[in-house]
Amino acid sequence: MLRGKVSGIRLLCFSAVLISLAGLPVMSAQPTPPESRDSKTLAVIFPATLCSTELPDELIGMFTKEYNIPIKKLNLCTGDGDKLMRSDSAQPIDVFIGHEKDIENKLVADGYLVNLREVMYSIFAIVGPKEDPAGIRGMKDPTEALKIIAKKKALFFSRGDNSGTYGLEMKMWKLAKIEPKGDWYITTNAGTDATLVIANRKRGYTIVHYPSFIQQQETLDMNVMVDGNMDNKLVTAYEVLAANPQKYPDAHYVDAMTFIGYLTSPKIQEYIANSGVQKFKRQTNFPLAVTGKQKASK
Repeated sequence: MLRGKVSGIRLLCFSAVLISLAGLPVMSAQPTPPESRDSKTLAVIFPATLCSTELPDELIGMFTKEYNIPIKKLNLCTGDGDKLMRSDSAQPIDVFIGHEKDIENKLVADGYLVNLREVMYSIFAIVGPKEDPAGIRGMKDPTEALKIIAKKKALFFSRGDNSGTYGLEMKMWKLAKIEPKGDWYITTNAGTDATLVIANRKRGYTIVHYPSFIQQQETLDMNVMVDGNMDNKLVTAYEVLAANPQKYPDAHYVDAMTFIGYLTSPKIQEYIANSGVQKFKRQTNFPLAVTGKQKASK
């Protein structure tokens, strides 16, 4: 008899609990917390020019497969990467790849980055409208072509930003001993793609990363006027650096150096030499870490 009373009491208590719970609001699932810096994921800045090709994704895929270290790719021009490194952004950076050495050297001098290594250089070109109002098509020397553009006041469109492409353009004008200014010299304050669209619409010239131009050429009424190569200096080198562990103690320095070693290894330098050859019908990337002027395999 006592056992029956106890069981009845337990049943009443359980029922009271259910009734009490029924009046409570339903709790939603908690959001996933942001990725911790204890994670192995490397945050890597890649220049926008390189990101216009498949090379960064190919390198990331191969590295992740071999070392089981995932990479978060940040597509930024070198100037924007510089701003991010110097900002108080919550976005952590482990590896910086750029193509404006003055900016990179200043980041090293100011303690943001360490261990600069050259990886490769890529070719650029002066492109312009097919009617070629300045008459520079086929010239070998880009500085002479720029002199003619300036003399004839043919429209020229400059990115005007702090990118590696703009840095190269400024070096070319300096070599030509010209300070570009006037109504013919127009600053777009835009990236490569947008600058090409504007130059195409306004029938003017611009300096552009060769692979980026070729990938857009079908949508443009423009041609390559002056082709870049190491001899005429219409190229930019790409360098890789690691976040300074003294300034960023939570940076993945060891994994960053593993990635830097991977990019500068003979195997990957050869891969870089061959990247894009079939697509662009020519070599566009030339390794610097191993031989300096390594040729693509035939």
